[in-house]
Amino acid sequence: VAILAQERVPHLPLFFSGPLAMAAAQMERARERPLKRGLRLAGLAAAAGAACSATWGRGTASTAAASAAGTAFVSGEGGAVSDYGTAALAVGLSVFYALSWQRSKALGETEATTAEAAVTEGAKKPRIDSFDSLRFFLIFYIASGHFIATATSNAVLLRAASQINVVVGAFFVLSGYVAAYTTTELGQRMGSKRLDNSVEFAVTRIMGFWPLHLFVLVCFLPMFFWVDMSFNGAPVALWNGFLSVFLLQSWFPLSAEVWNAPTWFLSAFAFALFGLCYALRVLATLKKAELRKAMVFLTLVALVPRLSYSYDLKAWEIFEGTLSARTHPNYALFNALRFSPFAALLEVVMGAVACRLVMLDSGKPGENTGASIPILLTLLSIIGLRAAGIVELNDMLVRSLAFIPLWCVFLMRIHRETVAKSAMLPRLLCSPRLLFMGGIFFPIFIVHGPIGQLMYRKAVAMKVWGKVLANPQPNGVDWFFGVYWLAVILAAACLDKFFL
Repeated sequence: VAILAQERVPHLPLFFSGPLAMAAAQMERARERPLKRGLRLAGLAAAAGAACSATWGRGTASTAAASAAGTAFVSGEGGAVSDYGTAALAVGLSVFYALSWQRSKALGETEATTAEAAVTEGAKKPRIDSFDSLRFFLIFYIASGHFIATATSNAVLLRAASQINVVVGAFFVLSGYVAAYTTTELGQRMGSKRLDNSVEFAVTRIMGFWPLHLFVLVCFLPMFFWVDMSFNGAPVALWNGFLSVFLLQSWFPLSAEVWNAPTWFLSAFAFALFGLCYALRVLATLKKAELRKAMVFLTLVALVPRLSYSYDLKAWEIFEGTLSARTHPNYALFNALRFSPFAALLEVVMGAVACRLVMLDSGKPGENTGASIPILLTLLSIIGLRAAGIVELNDMLVRSLAFIPLWCVFLMRIHRETVAKSAMLPRLLCSPRLLFMGGIFFPIFIVHGPIGQLMYRKAVAMKVWGKVLANPQPNGVDWFFGVYWLAVILAAACLDKFFL
């Protein structure tokens, strides 16, 4: 990345080729069907256009309203609408990248002719409390998605809550963003002393989450080991326990979700931490133009294996969140992709790059690219349109092409709005209740899986409760899902108070 970022590489055509090829394929397939729902299609185009214009333009209420109004026209059944919907998303992404390219060129030319701003001695980094609230919303969505099938059988609700393979990338990006913010200097192209020892950098952070992970494993050891031994035998159960304790499970795609399943994230993140220190040493010295190039290269490297997965399996339109090992065309390949520690490292470094771009701000007017709310609405719209079947594109491509780039922009805007102290969204995110929930996000992450198994896993629930507590509702969410969440929050609050 360091070498490529300082070279002039004609990456623009390559960056556009994926979305444009996808749009062409979708439009060609749509031509074979009768053209229906014209107003809905027009509404979708309006939504995509508004969302894209809001992405790099100055976000206003009018663009957000246009996006919402466009989406309102797009309700209805699948068929041709989904083809045109995916094509419209692909065109919108191409517009987004084109606008990004133009703005990057303009900012690069300005920065090349302007001296770097002088650093104010004693300048302190403001704390970005809104990031804590964002962590809670992310873990609330992911934890709900893990067990939503026990509470509802409604297809739209299931699809809306099952896009965890897309959203989990936001956690990797946010982790890299915060790491860069705390270990590199504000307004200077240099790292702090925290980057001097790469082993200490990684080990201290791993020891920040490993003790609680181990404690919860010990607390639920009888359940984990008994279930594993019953289905796989004692030797396999012991091996899976070894993988879980030492955070090695993400390196074994078919065993990544053994015992406390969500902690595969910690396994992949632990590896990323060992590479992140070296990346930060380089990223801290790069100029903004070089950081933008680094972001492009990282995005492309992360995209290539996901394109390969989609092409080889002809799985461009599958919805992985609702598929099982039996229904997915190649579950082993999918697991190797989504649990990959190398993919995690790329997204963590993307977050670090995004942070450095804001930390090097010098007050130029072009640096303030707009409000964060339109980006947030665009992210939610993508999830909603996929849930409604209007956009049909697999999780891995949506994550690389749309969600992660937009999430990086969203974090940068939240960061700038927090520093400016002028926007509404950071103030809303900093409410005391949300900050409390954000403060216990990690215990929620650790404990929601074991509690879910205790309540909903058939082998365990029959032994403990005498029946399975799952009760999927066809037109809503079962009330007992609220009881599950209450138990998770209470357990997380106790762990935070008495253990952490």
